[in-house]
Amino acid sequence: MNELIITIMLVIPSPHKMVDWEVNLVPTQVQLTHEAGLQVSYNATPVPCTFRPRNKNEMVFKSPSNYCYSIDDLSSPRFVRHKNYWHKIKLGD
Repeated sequence: MNELIITIMLVIPSPHKMVDWEVNLVPTQVQLTHEAGLQVSYNATPVPCTFRPRNKNEMVFKSPSNYCYSIDDLSSPRFVRHKNYWHKIKLGD
């Protein structure tokens, strides 16, 4: 039987254009919410709040309760949310 592979191309807005963020909706991840409601999740690492980004693909988030998180690579999101489910992103090689 012939198989049909369907690829959905998703354009994710720049992380710098987010309107809100949360932590741990997906464990060990920071979730960015964009204006249209799209939620994207990135691997995150807890860091001291004195930590500064080391390159242009890194971003640091500080929570109101003085916890800070670093996204090491903004070009590699891990999940995107559709309705009530987080879908894993498989980046092309």
